[in-house]
Amino acid sequence: MTNDDVQFATLLTPTGLETESDASWYRQMIGDAEYASEIGFDAVWCLEHHFSDYFPVPNPIVALSHIAARCPTIGLGTAVLVTPWHNPLRLASEVAMLTHMTDAPIRIGMGRGNAPLEYEAFGVSMHEAMARFQEVWEVVQLGLSGKPFAYDGQYIKVAREVTLRPHANTKNLSFHGAIGHPSSAKRIADLGLSPLVTSGPPLAVQREVMKTWLEAAKARNMKTDDVRAICPLVIVADTDREAVELAKKYVPKWYQAQQDHYAFDEQKYADVKGYAPFIELAARRNLYSNPDNIGPLIDINLIGSPETVSRQAQNYIDAGFNYFILNAATPGLPQDVRQGWLGRFMTEVVPLIRANGADEDLQVRQA
Repeated sequence: MTNDDVQFATLLTPTGLETESDASWYRQMIGDAEYASEIGFDAVWCLEHHFSDYFPVPNPIVALSHIAARCPTIGLGTAVLVTPWHNPLRLASEVAMLTHMTDAPIRIGMGRGNAPLEYEAFGVSMHEAMARFQEVWEVVQLGLSGKPFAYDGQYIKVAREVTLRPHANTKNLSFHGAIGHPSSAKRIADLGLSPLVTSGPPLAVQREVMKTWLEAAKARNMKTDDVRAICPLVIVADTDREAVELAKKYVPKWYQAQQDHYAFDEQKYADVKGYAPFIELAARRNLYSNPDNIGPLIDINLIGSPETVSRQAQNYIDAGFNYFILNAATPGLPQDVRQGWLGRFMTEVVPLIRANGADEDLQVRQA
């Protein structure tokens, strides 16, 4: 892999000033998608969340189908669909429909989520999350195959044989699994899914995530040159100091929104299998809600001058990531500010990343 192979996308969510309406936030989200298409991003990605102002996109497929009509050439992604909350037949059918609404790549990121608010509201036990995630993925694969099938799982039942319509156009369709900790990396590879990683943990943990995933993927003869995505915050300014001040202004609001949304109860959910890393994440969210504590975030995200941001991105490329989903859509952030950061990234940072890769290739040839 060279730096010329690395691709860049952006994360969308309805957000803006607190005084603005929901309709305004959604119009701005569509405007962000159009802007991303104009300046050359590979794709736009949407998250799924319910019942709060934290990334309030309850149906990413609906959002992406509208964007497909407005921006027909840009790729589409979900980061992520929380599959334990979904009826897999309906989910597979919606994905199949979306494949006929665009010729651009569609990348469906899936995860099991960790918000008690959403699990409890949907009447799904968090203790079932891991098994439901796997069963939903199995049913989705069967549905998108275009063949008749039934399914008898522990939680998911398709008692009557069905064939989904429309048949999916799978030519540009791929699936990706959310990884928040190295302990999940092997499991995601074993399910045949490419990695989709958040940027919260330290870089050493991210290297371990990618190392573990690559080893497991190679062991099962998976393609390892597909999208290996990281989703960092991005703030590009004239100087590092200016970028840090902007981060202190806007980033703690994002972590406070997470705190309010997730409200992870360590005692209530302490015995949920596989959720220990999320308890650690809750502690980090609380820490970073304070502007005085965000120092450790700077180096593990893309925050600084163009030169600094290009070096930060190179750290992830060196760790094995080849796809960046840039998050510039934090709560209370004006649209012109976030679009300014994204524009500077594409015009000032990407050329530095490409040039850095070219310099490395030259050094290798000369050695």
